[in-house]
Amino acid sequence: MMTDFSPRWIPLISAAVYAVAALVLKRATKEAGDPWRVSFLVNGILGLGFSLLWFLPSDHPGSGENFGHAIICGGCFFIGQVFTFLALSRGDVSVATPVLGTKVIFVAWLSLMMGVAQIAVEIWVAVGLTAMGMVLLGGGGRRKHAVAIRGIIYGCLAAGFFALTDVLQQRWINQWGFAHYAATMFLTIGVLSVGLIPWFGGSLRELSGVAWRGSLGGGMLLAMQAAGVTWSIGMLGATTTNVLYNSRGIWSVALVWAIGGWFGNAEREHGAGVMGRRLAGAGMLLLAIVVVTWKS
Repeated sequence: MMTDFSPRWIPLISAAVYAVAALVLKRATKEAGDPWRVSFLVNGILGLGFSLLWFLPSDHPGSGENFGHAIICGGCFFIGQVFTFLALSRGDVSVATPVLGTKVIFVAWLSLMMGVAQIAVEIWVAVGLTAMGMVLLGGGGRRKHAVAIRGIIYGCLAAGFFALTDVLQQRWINQWGFAHYAATMFLTIGVLSVGLIPWFGGSLRELSGVAWRGSLGGGMLLAMQAAGVTWSIGMLGATTTNVLYNSRGIWSVALVWAIGGWFGNAEREHGAGVMGRRLAGAGMLLLAIVVVTWKS
């Protein structure tokens, strides 16, 4: 049972913060005209924010191998971020965010492929629920269907790379320690973001005030929720944290419906039928995640 100070509130709050960040970043990318300048700024904020972890003491100075592992994870996370911004900019928030929650399913499959886990009945059940959830998320007319499919494809690719990051971290992070590993990983993401510059739709100076505020505000929100999730994993464990955190899929649909207009989001215009199906689809994906993690 939750108390007023229960750690279980942290991933739930982080999930809501992520859903708000997605709305803010969707507005920023729309205003900017391309997702790459916004992604560059957000990744810069994440890199600078997590680099402060270098100031924490560590019993392990880190070897070349440790640095290499953290850099590989940073590369995987960076690719996941690219697909996340494609999902948010070219799809719908109410589709992309629930799909990103399938990361836990991908973790299960990758662990299986790497010989870390065995096939279990619940995995097959989760795959079926995920498929049904995707169908519900993708419904709603030809144009809406096309936009939803883009969100699903990019969201699944993002979830896959984020899952690969998690699986590799699980194998490597304890060899060095969280603080310096995370600092190196997110600094890598910031450095790799320089490669986005040739794809900019213009200079950073040309970004409007709305795009700048959205990029910086969304980046800070992402950093805050990332810190909350990281802290709750240490307190609650990855399983409980992921189940609670993946309520962000429900939050995304609810916030788009309730306050999406405040952020210039027009998804509500799809109608109650489409948004109702998306809410059901998000719930189906959340149920799939609970099935996978129930016995963990």
